[in-house]
Amino acid sequence: MKRHVLSVVMSSAAAVISGTVFVVALFDQYALVEMAASIVTALQAYFVSSAIGDWLEKKKETNRTRNSVAVLMTIFLVTFYSFRKYFH
Repeated sequence: MKRHVLSVVMSSAAAVISGTVFVVALFDQYALVEMAASIVTALQAYFVSSAIGDWLEKKKETNRTRNSVAVLMTIFLVTFYSFRKYFH
């Protein structure tokens, strides 16, 4: 049960971070980062809903692959934004 809560919180935090990167890239006018952030944010929203679905279905294990992909995509997006901002 605790793993499902952690999975939902982790996916939600990743979605919020991705959305924040999208808004900041929108103000900084980095078009490529905006596109990547919008796609990643949509995937993160799917991951959140999937984690909530697993929790409601009371599955025994969380999907570790989904959690890993959510974290890695968020790290990639923040790194990509930082690269564009500081080396542009």
